[in-house]
Amino acid sequence: MTQPEQTKPIVIFSGDFHRAAVIKNMLENHGIYVFMQNEHMGSIAPFQVASGGFNPVKLIISGHDEEEAKRLLEGFNDAAFDNEDNL
Repeated sequence: MTQPEQTKPIVIFSGDFHRAAVIKNMLENHGIYVFMQNEHMGSIAPFQVASGGFNPVKLIISGHDEEEAKRLLEGFNDAAFDNEDNL
């Protein structure tokens, strides 16, 4: 990966506010800085920041953290689906 690609902002997640907040916390606990776009409006008026209110909140990271973040998200999604089966 070239230097400009490493610092390029990447949207790593797009979804509802509550799931985005959990993912943001997980990534930051692993040392990945995360910017949450539409944090406030996405939680109180999602239809104003996204068409139909779908996926109003975006999590943005630096390109050099992309591989680590994707690995963590994969583990997060696997664990979330495993827990749903136990309900």
